[in-house]
Formats: sequence, structure tokens, C-alpha cells
Amino acid sequence: MKTKKSILKNTAASIWAIVLYQVVSIALFLIGGVMTSEDFAYEHYFMLDAWMCFILLAIFGLWLKRSYRKDPPPAPDAARVRALYPKLLVLTLGLGGMSILWLNFADSISQYVPFLGHSLSSFEETWSTIGNESYLWVFLSVVLVGPIVEEILFRGVVFHYMEQIRPGWLPILFSGIVFGIWHMEPVQSVYAALLGIGLGMIYAHTHSLKVTILIHVLNNLLSTLPPVLDTDLVQMAIFYLSLLMLIPAIIILVKLRPRAVQPPERVFAEGEL
Repeated sequence: MKTKKSILKNTAASIWAIVLYQVVSIALFLIGGVMTSEDFAYEHYFMLDAWMCFILLAIFGLWLKRSYRKDPPPAPDAARVRALYPKLLVLTLGLGGMSILWLNFADSISQYVPFLGHSLSSFEETWSTIGNESYLWVFLSVVLVGPIVEEILFRGVVFHYMEQIRPGWLPILFSGIVFGIWHMEPVQSVYAALLGIGLGMIYAHTHSLKVTILIHVLNNLLSTLPPVLDTDLVQMAIFYLSLLMLIPAIIILVKLRPRAVQPPERVFAEGEL
């Protein structure tokens, strides 16, 4: 039975981890701006963000290792992981389909909801600069290192603390919703929360960060393709495949939903994720 003290402690640790991410991010960007210039920081946002992600990866990788050593979580369920691998592309496309539906809906009502229209414009303006930098930095920032850090933070650290309070839906919803809020841009926060909840359900089912990292990386790759693949034909194929896989992905997620909580049979061995 968890005491109020332990509940407050785990909740505070989760919030502190998220705040620390933001504090370190802001500090690193300020340092980058001071060492270069405001124009350089703006024109090379993804390069600075990539380096920031590497630093954050080291910080939260150590945090995760320390918290797992102190309170080991259930070990990855190898059988569930193997059973899920053939469905990863369906889940990735389907979760992307949720984002497409939301962004199209937001666009359709933006003229009636001013703050949503402003948020959508701001979101589109931010991503319109993505072609101004080398794709290498975009890939490292958005597709590879960024998703790894985010999964370690939200499905690793935050989920772990919440699961210690109560396994099941609490860590799924908490880590998913704060993942959405953490993105800060309202129009982006909604689909990020949906993605976070979906990834939380997958992580609760498998307890494998490798699986959620892979889905997160693939999800971001499909929305941030290298220039050679970023054609109208490929984008159209992804668009329709994402919508086509939406229902199958939801069916898979429903089957993965938490049921009666079973005590773990074993805990992490050294070096496992």
C-alpha cells in the first residue's frame, strides 16, 4: 500500500524530471545563443537542438539507470515483444493517422477558434524552416536522438515513478498527457498526448523501451523524410496508409489495454531496458 508520502515523492520526482529537461534545454540554447549570435541560433536551430539532445540523453540515461537500480521495474516481456514486432508498422502508421485527423480537424475549425488558428499558424511556421538546415541535423534532432531522449524521459522515468504509485492506467495517462502538455504548442499538444497514451499502452504491455523508441523514431521519420523521399507521391502514400491503418491500430491498442494487475515475476537484469 503506497503512503501519501511516497505518492507525493514519486509525483514530485516525475514533475522535477520534466522541469529539469526544460531548464537544461533553455540553458543550453541560451549558451548557444551567447556563444554565437541570435541569428545563428535561429538559422541553426536543429543543429543546436541535436547537440542539446545528446547532452540530455546522457543526463536522463543516467537518471533512468539510477532509478531502475533503486526500484527495479518489471523486465521486458520477451514473448509480448516478439508478438508485437510484426504489428509495429501498423501501430506507427495508425498513430500517425490520429495526428492527421486531428490536424485536419483543427484546420477546419481554426477560423472559429482563434487561439487554435494562431497555434496552427505558429506550428506550421516553425516546421517551414526545416528545409533551411542540413538534413543530418534534422534527422538527429527530430528523428533519432530526440525520440530516444523523450522515450527515456516519459516512458522511462515518468512512467516508472507513476507505476510505483499504481500500475495500469495511471502511468499511461499521466505520462501521455504530460507528454502532450510538454510540447506546449496547443495544436501539437493534442496529437502528442494521443501518441503518448498509445506509446504508454504499448510500454505497459511490453515494458520494453526499445519498442516504444522504435515506434517513436518511425513516427517522426514518416513526418520528417529525407529530401530524396519527400515527394508528393510518397507523402500521399503515407497520408492514405496512415488513415487506412488507423482502425487496425486502435484494435491492437484496445487488445493491449491494461487489465488486472499481476505482480512481476522477475525484475530487470543488469543492462536490460
